[in-house]
Amino acid sequence: MTDRMDTDTRTEVTGAPTDLTGGMPATMEDGPRPLLDDGERATLAAIADHFIPAADGMPSAAEVLTDDRLAFVTRARPDLAEPLKAALRAGLGEDISERLTMLADEPTNLAALQLTIVGGYYTDGRVRELIGYPGQMALELRSWEYPAYLEEGLIDAVLARGPVWRDPSTGQRAVAPDAPHTYAERYAAGEAASRDVAAPEGGQ
Repeated sequence: MTDRMDTDTRTEVTGAPTDLTGGMPATMEDGPRPLLDDGERATLAAIADHFIPAADGMPSAAEVLTDDRLAFVTRARPDLAEPLKAALRAGLGEDISERLTMLADEPTNLAALQLTIVGGYYTDGRVRELIGYPGQMALELRSWEYPAYLEEGLIDAVLARGPVWRDPSTGQRAVAPDAPHTYAERYAAGEAASRDVAAPEGGQ
């Protein structure tokens, strides 16, 4: 007997579906923190340790994901609260592997669980110090210089991958038809658009 989410379940905030048929709602509204009970907290710790165990001097995610870290994540992303609690519900059983297998049919709930754990872990100051990542920094860019990351083709790989965000109007992965696959294609398209805008009426 398994506890499956009704495919018509929707969030109270946006009305967006929260399970098999839809995507995580995009909202910046304030929402309640997930008030996890002892059982949910223990399940979250077990899953966190399963995803990111302690290794090579790095702490496990279960060790890092304290109540403060959890509160930090849910303040930044209040929309994660409801699907996170759904992913931790007791009806999915105590076996972590079986729980994750069942959550594969609830991609929004699984994504909320994964993002909460990974987000809480890699925004922790001690973890960032251990991996040598100081966080986002303001860098000076000179428009007349050709950045090294363009020569290395780093942006080409990102463009070729295509969109990876969810369209809030459909809850599905965004689709960008005819999107450029390299920086050169994107630059050329921008130049062509600029010429079209600058050209006087009648093409003269």
